[in-house]
Amino acid sequence: MKHWVFDLDGTLVDSFSRYFKALNEIFQEHGYQFTDAHREPALTSHLPAFFRQELGARAVAPALTKLLEVSNNDAPLIQPFSGILETIDLLKSRGCQIAVWTSREFTSTDIILKETGISRKIETFVSGTCVTNRKPDTEGLVRIIEQHEWNPEEVTMVGDHFHDVQAANQVGVRSVRASWHSYWKIGTCPDADHQFHSVEDFHRWVKSSSNGRDG
Repeated sequence: MKHWVFDLDGTLVDSFSRYFKALNEIFQEHGYQFTDAHREPALTSHLPAFFRQELGARAVAPALTKLLEVSNNDAPLIQPFSGILETIDLLKSRGCQIAVWTSREFTSTDIILKETGISRKIETFVSGTCVTNRKPDTEGLVRIIEQHEWNPEEVTMVGDHFHDVQAANQVGVRSVRASWHSYWKIGTCPDADHQFHSVEDFHRWVKSSSNGRDG
């Protein structure tokens, strides 16, 4: 596969703990408790709707403002998962092109990519504020493929959530479920072409591919 599109949070970088800490503070300010049951919907729901449902309509604007401020302040502190940069370097050494597609907003995405050095390894990135529709809508993935005139049959999408897999399957690209974060249990994903529960296993799979760009 010549072209690889990676999700960011939970796939390339270990950012969820800071995100959940910020949400816990926001919930407490409004008299509520952020629980483990909120974790996945907080990452995959439309945030204004999530805050409206959990905190009430009046809390939406201040909650979004504070979360954006905290996200930008935390962005320089977020680190890649151990071994993931080495895997990207391996792909690059084999002539592969790399892109990032994330639901995170543009500013903190840009900071994370630059601070971690990922920005120097990728062709482009599409953030949640670069598109109209959130994952699992395919808009961001299609934009990357069309922008670079990539053949979908030569593209692999790697992401930690079913939404990434679902979008990949809809577009017709190979899907890899990245199941190496530890913030909620991830069972078998039958809809993914491949699934890995550690970066090490993913790296070994990439390294043992039959040629420089297949796997």
